Amino acid sequence: MTDDRSCVTYDVLVVGCGFMGSAIARNLADQGLRVAAWNRTFEKAQALSEFHVTPVRDIDSAVGQSDMVVAITATYDHVYAAMGGVSAWEGQLLVNLTSGRPDESDTFAEWASELGVEVLDGSILNYPRQVGTAEAYFMYSGPLAAWQRGEPVLKLLGPSHYVPGAQSLSSELLQGMCAFLIPALSSFVEAATYLHRRGMPKQPLLHAADYLSGSLQRTLAEVVEALETGDLASDQASLETFAESVEGALAAFAAEGLNARILRATLDALDAARAEGLGEMSLYAQTNVM
Repeated sequence: MTDDRSCVTYDVLVVGCGFMGSAIARNLADQGLRVAAWNRTFEKAQALSEFHVTPVRDIDSAVGQSDMVVAITATYDHVYAAMGGVSAWEGQLLVNLTSGRPDESDTFAEWASELGVEVLDGSILNYPRQVGTAEAYFMYSGPLAAWQRGEPVLKLLGPSHYVPGAQSLSSELLQGMCAFLIPALSSFVEAATYLHRRGMPKQPLLHAADYLSGSLQRTLAEVVEALETGDLASDQASLETFAESVEGALAAFAAEGLNARILRATLDALDAARAEGLGEMSLYAQTNVM
Protein backbone atom coordinates (compact mmCIF):
# COMPACT_ATOMS: atom_id res chain seq x y z
CA MET A 1 0.00 0.00 0.00
CA THR A 2 1.17 3.57 0.51
CA ASP A 3 4.32 4.63 2.39
CA ASP A 4 3.36 8.24 3.11
CA ARG A 5 1.46 7.55 6.35
CA SER A 6 3.95 6.61 9.06
CA CYS A 7 1.20 5.59 11.50
CA VAL A 8 -0.11 2.78 9.27
CA THR A 9 -0.32 -0.55 11.09
CA TYR A 10 -2.91 -2.27 8.90
CA ASP A 11 -3.14 -2.45 5.13
CA VAL A 12 -6.91 -2.91 5.38
CA LEU A 13 -9.54 -2.42 8.06
CA VAL A 14 -12.77 -4.33 7.33
CA VAL A 15 -15.81 -2.75 8.98
CA GLY A 16 -18.56 -5.38 9.17
CA CYS A 17 -17.97 -9.08 9.75
CA GLY A 18 -21.02 -10.71 8.22
CA PHE A 19 -20.61 -13.58 5.76
CA MET A 20 -19.11 -11.39 3.02
CA GLY A 21 -17.05 -9.11 5.24
CA SER A 22 -15.54 -12.10 7.00
CA ALA A 23 -14.71 -13.77 3.67
CA ILE A 24 -13.00 -10.58 2.48
CA ALA A 25 -10.96 -10.22 5.67
CA ARG A 26 -9.87 -13.87 5.63
CA ASN A 27 -8.89 -13.74 1.98
CA LEU A 28 -6.79 -10.58 2.27
CA ALA A 29 -5.04 -11.87 5.38
CA ASP A 30 -4.39 -15.19 3.66
CA GLN A 31 -2.60 -13.29 0.90
CA GLY A 32 -0.22 -11.65 3.32
CA LEU A 33 -1.88 -8.31 4.03
CA ARG A 34 -2.09 -6.86 7.50
CA VAL A 35 -5.84 -6.94 8.13
CA ALA A 36 -7.93 -5.68 11.03
CA ALA A 37 -11.65 -6.23 11.50
CA TRP A 38 -14.32 -4.35 13.45
CA ASN A 39 -17.89 -5.41 14.08
CA ARG A 40 -20.55 -3.98 16.38
CA THR A 41 -20.72 -7.47 17.90
CA PHE A 42 -17.06 -7.85 18.80
CA GLU A 43 -17.22 -11.65 18.92
CA LYS A 44 -17.69 -11.80 15.15
CA ALA A 45 -14.46 -9.86 14.60
CA GLN A 46 -12.73 -11.93 17.26
CA ALA A 47 -13.66 -15.15 15.45
CA LEU A 48 -11.40 -14.04 12.59
CA SER A 49 -8.28 -13.99 14.75
CA GLU A 50 -7.53 -17.62 13.90
CA PHE A 51 -7.20 -16.47 10.26
CA HIS A 52 -4.51 -13.90 11.17
CA VAL A 53 -7.01 -11.02 11.21
CA THR A 54 -6.65 -8.59 14.12
CA PRO A 55 -9.99 -7.93 15.87
CA VAL A 56 -10.34 -4.33 17.09
CA ARG A 57 -12.77 -2.67 19.49
CA ASP A 58 -11.82 0.98 18.97
CA ILE A 59 -12.86 1.84 15.42
CA ASP A 60 -11.49 5.38 15.57
CA SER A 61 -8.02 4.18 16.48
CA ALA A 62 -8.17 1.37 13.90
CA VAL A 63 -9.12 3.77 11.10
CA GLY A 64 -6.20 5.98 12.06
CA GLN A 65 -3.83 3.03 11.77
CA SER A 66 -5.17 1.78 8.42
CA ASP A 67 -4.37 2.65 4.82
CA MET A 68 -7.64 1.32 3.39
CA VAL A 69 -11.04 0.95 5.07
CA VAL A 70 -13.58 -1.46 3.56
CA ALA A 71 -17.12 -0.81 4.83
CA ILE A 72 -19.48 -3.73 4.29
CA THR A 73 -22.41 -3.72 6.68
CA ALA A 74 -26.05 -4.76 6.37
CA THR A 75 -27.38 -1.22 5.83
CA TYR A 76 -26.16 2.32 5.42
CA ASP A 77 -27.58 3.12 8.84
CA HIS A 78 -25.11 0.61 10.29
CA VAL A 79 -22.24 2.25 8.41
CA TYR A 80 -23.07 5.69 9.76
CA ALA A 81 -23.56 4.30 13.25
CA ALA A 82 -20.16 2.63 13.11
CA MET A 83 -18.16 5.35 11.40
CA GLY A 84 -20.09 8.54 12.08
CA GLY A 85 -17.91 9.43 15.05
CA VAL A 86 -14.55 8.58 13.50
CA SER A 87 -12.15 11.51 13.72
CA ALA A 88 -8.97 9.80 12.53
CA TRP A 89 -9.44 10.31 8.80
CA GLU A 90 -6.12 11.26 7.28
CA GLY A 91 -5.46 10.03 3.77
CA GLN A 92 -7.17 6.63 3.96
CA LEU A 93 -9.03 5.18 1.00
CA LEU A 94 -12.61 4.28 1.95
CA VAL A 95 -14.11 1.47 -0.14
CA ASN A 96 -17.87 1.22 0.31
CA LEU A 97 -19.25 -2.28 -0.36
CA THR A 98 -22.51 -1.80 1.55
CA SER A 99 -25.51 -2.69 -0.61
CA GLY A 100 -28.25 -0.11 -1.04
CA ARG A 101 -30.00 2.21 -3.44
CA PRO A 102 -28.01 4.42 -5.82
CA ASP A 103 -29.14 7.56 -3.99
CA GLU A 104 -27.79 6.08 -0.74
CA SER A 105 -24.46 5.54 -2.46
CA ASP A 106 -24.37 9.16 -3.62
CA THR A 107 -25.29 10.44 -0.15
CA PHE A 108 -22.56 8.32 1.41
CA ALA A 109 -20.00 9.70 -1.04
CA GLU A 110 -21.09 13.25 -0.20
CA TRP A 111 -20.79 12.48 3.52
CA ALA A 112 -17.27 11.17 3.03
CA SER A 113 -16.32 14.10 0.81
CA GLU A 114 -17.31 16.53 3.56
CA LEU A 115 -14.82 14.72 5.79
CA GLY A 116 -12.13 14.93 3.11
CA VAL A 117 -12.12 11.16 2.60
CA GLU A 118 -11.34 9.55 -0.76
CA VAL A 119 -14.16 7.11 -1.61
CA LEU A 120 -14.59 4.25 -4.05
CA ASP A 121 -18.04 2.70 -4.34
CA GLY A 122 -18.42 -1.02 -4.97
CA SER A 123 -20.91 -3.84 -5.36
CA ILE A 124 -20.59 -7.62 -5.25
CA LEU A 125 -22.36 -10.17 -7.43
CA ASN A 126 -20.79 -13.34 -6.02
CA TYR A 127 -21.24 -15.49 -2.91
CA PRO A 128 -18.77 -15.31 -0.01
CA ARG A 129 -17.36 -18.72 -0.97
CA GLN A 130 -16.24 -17.28 -4.31
CA VAL A 131 -14.16 -14.46 -2.81
CA GLY A 132 -10.54 -14.84 -3.92
CA THR A 133 -11.41 -17.15 -6.82
CA ALA A 134 -11.85 -16.67 -10.55
CA GLU A 135 -15.62 -16.99 -10.01
CA ALA A 136 -15.85 -13.71 -8.06
CA TYR A 137 -17.34 -10.57 -9.57
CA PHE A 138 -16.69 -7.20 -7.92
CA MET A 139 -17.55 -3.91 -9.61
CA TYR A 140 -16.45 -0.43 -8.61
CA SER A 141 -17.29 3.15 -9.56
CA GLY A 142 -16.15 6.58 -8.51
CA PRO A 143 -13.03 8.67 -9.15
CA LEU A 144 -10.44 7.01 -11.37
CA ALA A 145 -7.67 7.98 -8.94
CA ALA A 146 -9.46 6.12 -6.13
CA TRP A 147 -9.78 3.01 -8.29
CA GLN A 148 -6.12 3.14 -9.33
CA ARG A 149 -5.10 3.40 -5.70
CA GLY A 150 -7.27 0.53 -4.50
CA GLU A 151 -6.96 -1.78 -7.51
CA PRO A 152 -3.85 -3.75 -6.42
CA VAL A 153 -5.52 -4.82 -3.18
CA LEU A 154 -9.09 -5.15 -4.45
CA LYS A 155 -8.08 -7.45 -7.29
CA LEU A 156 -6.82 -9.92 -4.69
CA LEU A 157 -10.50 -10.57 -3.94
CA GLY A 158 -11.12 -11.83 -7.47
CA PRO A 159 -12.03 -10.36 -10.87
CA SER A 160 -12.81 -6.69 -10.32
CA HIS A 161 -14.34 -4.31 -12.84
CA TYR A 162 -14.16 -0.52 -12.80
CA VAL A 163 -17.12 1.34 -14.30
CA PRO A 164 -16.13 4.90 -15.25
CA GLY A 165 -18.64 7.59 -14.37
CA ALA A 166 -20.85 8.53 -11.45
CA GLN A 167 -20.22 7.24 -7.94
CA SER A 168 -23.48 5.28 -7.89
CA LEU A 169 -22.99 3.30 -11.11
CA SER A 170 -21.91 0.13 -9.30
CA SER A 171 -25.00 0.36 -7.10
CA GLU A 172 -27.22 0.84 -10.16
CA LEU A 173 -25.71 -2.25 -11.75
CA LEU A 174 -26.28 -4.24 -8.59
CA GLN A 175 -29.96 -3.27 -8.33
CA GLY A 176 -30.55 -4.03 -11.99
CA MET A 177 -28.82 -7.40 -11.82
CA CYS A 178 -30.69 -8.32 -8.62
CA ALA A 179 -33.88 -7.77 -10.59
CA PHE A 180 -32.56 -10.33 -13.07
CA LEU A 181 -30.81 -12.92 -10.89
CA ILE A 182 -33.19 -13.31 -7.96
CA PRO A 183 -36.41 -13.78 -9.99
CA ALA A 184 -34.48 -16.14 -12.29
CA LEU A 185 -33.39 -18.30 -9.37
CA SER A 186 -36.86 -18.12 -7.82
CA SER A 187 -38.47 -19.20 -11.07
CA PHE A 188 -36.07 -22.16 -11.29
CA VAL A 189 -37.10 -23.16 -7.75
CA GLU A 190 -40.71 -23.16 -8.98
CA ALA A 191 -39.80 -25.20 -12.07
CA ALA A 192 -37.71 -27.71 -10.15
CA THR A 193 -40.44 -28.06 -7.50
CA TYR A 194 -42.98 -28.94 -10.18
CA LEU A 195 -40.66 -31.42 -11.89
CA HIS A 196 -39.66 -33.01 -8.60
CA ARG A 197 -43.35 -33.40 -7.77
CA ARG A 198 -43.84 -35.13 -11.12
CA GLY A 199 -40.94 -37.53 -10.43
CA MET A 200 -38.55 -36.12 -13.04
CA PRO A 201 -35.05 -37.65 -12.68
CA LYS A 202 -32.30 -35.20 -11.77
CA GLN A 203 -30.13 -35.63 -14.86
CA PRO A 204 -32.76 -34.81 -17.54
CA LEU A 205 -33.85 -31.82 -15.43
CA LEU A 206 -30.31 -30.45 -15.18
CA HIS A 207 -29.48 -31.23 -18.81
CA ALA A 208 -32.47 -29.25 -20.09
CA ALA A 209 -31.79 -26.43 -17.63
CA ASP A 210 -28.16 -26.26 -18.77
CA TYR A 211 -29.25 -25.93 -22.41
CA LEU A 212 -31.75 -23.19 -21.58
CA SER A 213 -29.17 -21.36 -19.45
CA GLY A 214 -26.87 -21.25 -22.46
CA SER A 215 -29.70 -20.10 -24.69
CA LEU A 216 -30.57 -17.37 -22.21
CA GLN A 217 -26.96 -16.21 -22.10
CA ARG A 218 -26.85 -15.92 -25.89
CA THR A 219 -30.08 -13.91 -25.83
CA LEU A 220 -29.03 -11.24 -23.32
CA ALA A 221 -27.07 -9.14 -25.81
CA GLU A 222 -30.08 -9.30 -28.16
CA VAL A 223 -32.30 -7.86 -25.42
CA VAL A 224 -29.96 -4.94 -24.76
CA GLU A 225 -29.61 -4.25 -28.49
CA ALA A 226 -33.39 -4.24 -28.94
CA LEU A 227 -33.84 -1.76 -26.09
CA GLU A 228 -31.10 0.50 -27.44
CA THR A 229 -32.40 0.52 -31.02
CA GLY A 230 -36.12 0.38 -30.22
CA ASP A 231 -36.53 -2.50 -32.69
CA LEU A 232 -38.87 -4.78 -30.75
CA ALA A 233 -40.04 -6.94 -33.65
CA SER A 234 -39.28 -10.67 -33.90
CA ASP A 235 -39.18 -13.27 -36.63
CA GLN A 236 -38.55 -16.10 -34.14
CA ALA A 237 -41.21 -16.07 -31.43
CA SER A 238 -43.83 -13.50 -30.55
CA LEU A 239 -44.78 -12.22 -27.13
CA GLU A 240 -48.14 -13.96 -27.64
CA THR A 241 -46.35 -17.30 -28.08
CA PHE A 242 -44.50 -16.84 -24.81
CA ALA A 243 -47.69 -15.81 -23.02
CA GLU A 244 -49.50 -18.92 -24.22
CA SER A 245 -46.59 -21.07 -22.99
CA VAL A 246 -46.79 -19.45 -19.57
CA GLU A 247 -50.55 -20.07 -19.45
CA GLY A 248 -49.94 -23.74 -20.17
CA ALA A 249 -47.27 -24.01 -17.50
CA LEU A 250 -49.50 -22.30 -14.94
CA ALA A 251 -52.27 -24.79 -15.66
CA ALA A 252 -49.85 -27.70 -15.21
CA PHE A 253 -48.56 -26.29 -11.92
CA ALA A 254 -52.10 -25.70 -10.65
CA ALA A 255 -52.99 -29.31 -11.45
CA GLU A 256 -50.23 -30.30 -9.02
CA GLY A 257 -51.59 -27.95 -6.37
CA LEU A 258 -48.62 -25.58 -6.75
CA ASN A 259 -48.86 -21.80 -6.42
CA ALA A 260 -46.33 -20.54 -9.00
CA ARG A 261 -46.12 -16.88 -7.93
CA ILE A 262 -43.16 -15.91 -10.13
CA LEU A 263 -44.74 -17.52 -13.18
CA ARG A 264 -48.03 -15.79 -12.48
CA ALA A 265 -46.28 -12.43 -12.18
CA THR A 266 -44.67 -13.10 -15.55
CA LEU A 267 -48.08 -13.69 -17.11
CA ASP A 268 -49.32 -10.43 -15.55
CA ALA A 269 -46.50 -8.56 -17.31
CA LEU A 270 -47.20 -10.28 -20.62
CA ASP A 271 -50.94 -9.68 -20.31
CA ALA A 272 -50.25 -5.96 -19.83
CA ALA A 273 -48.32 -5.98 -23.09
CA ARG A 274 -51.04 -7.97 -24.82
CA ALA A 275 -53.61 -5.38 -23.70
CA GLU A 276 -51.53 -2.72 -25.43
CA GLY A 277 -51.60 -4.66 -28.69
CA LEU A 278 -47.99 -5.84 -28.48
CA GLY A 279 -48.70 -9.57 -28.81
CA GLU A 280 -47.12 -9.89 -32.25
CA MET A 281 -43.93 -8.12 -31.17
CA SER A 282 -41.00 -9.82 -29.44
CA LEU A 283 -41.02 -10.70 -25.76
CA TYR A 284 -38.88 -7.61 -25.21
CA ALA A 285 -41.85 -5.39 -26.10
CA GLN A 286 -43.02 -5.68 -22.50
CA THR A 287 -40.53 -2.87 -21.83
CA ASN A 288 -43.21 -0.53 -23.24
CA VAL A 289 -45.62 -1.25 -20.41
CA MET A 290 -43.20 -0.95 -17.50
